[in-house]
Amino acid sequence: MAADEGAGGAKRPVDAAPRARVSRLGAMQRMAAERLTRSHLETAPVSLFGEAECDAFVALREKLNADRAAGERYSYTHLLVKLLAQALREHPQMNCALIEGALHVYESVNLGVALALPDGNLVVPVVKDAGRKPLGEVAREMRELEARAAAGKLALADVSGGTFTLTNAGMVPGARWTTPIVFIPQCAILGIGAMRRAPVVRGERIEAAWVIPTSLTFDHRAVNGVPASRFVDAVHGLLAAPERVDFGI
Repeated sequence: MAADEGAGGAKRPVDAAPRARVSRLGAMQRMAAERLTRSHLETAPVSLFGEAECDAFVALREKLNADRAAGERYSYTHLLVKLLAQALREHPQMNCALIEGALHVYESVNLGVALALPDGNLVVPVVKDAGRKPLGEVAREMRELEARAAAGKLALADVSGGTFTLTNAGMVPGARWTTPIVFIPQCAILGIGAMRRAPVVRGERIEAAWVIPTSLTFDHRAVNGVPASRFVDAVHGLLAAPERVDFGI
């Protein structure tokens, strides 16, 4: 092993491994890592990037939270779960899984929501049948899932059965577009970036508006570009006009 001189002429190994804190992945993280690795090896991923005006979406959240206590306020993710559930009902070919060469198009929307834990790990709890639950129930269920995740008490049933996944990096101001990895056997995942004020063209005028970046990755083995593009367009339309979404309130 090669060596050089340190302080006082003492010899030290040049290629000595740096000190590191070593921790084993938890069961949920190992499962997620295995599925993400399989996704890279088995899928034909394609990503579509876009940006939607969302002034009305921001205003809706402010209106819904106006009289709610701090711990009961709706997050943007709560609203996005309901919005995506409706978009998936309107475009069911995106709510699917490819299993052993057969395409399964699901009637219910079981929406996985990627959740970053305080220790840096990632879990994806699933909101079952999100389209049929009112916004208040979705929010309560997500808060319960987040609490169990933070306590390390998620059960296998909490992270199983997803038909589509949402990953929201919007809490990080510099995060705009991503290339999210499809959570197989699902066929698509939507990434949401940080909202920001930006100039937009409206008729002959340039105005400031809230905009939100979107990144859809889909498995081209199961979904083609045209239906994927139409789905993204539908999501953008609902973000611009959220009064069309049935929030159940």
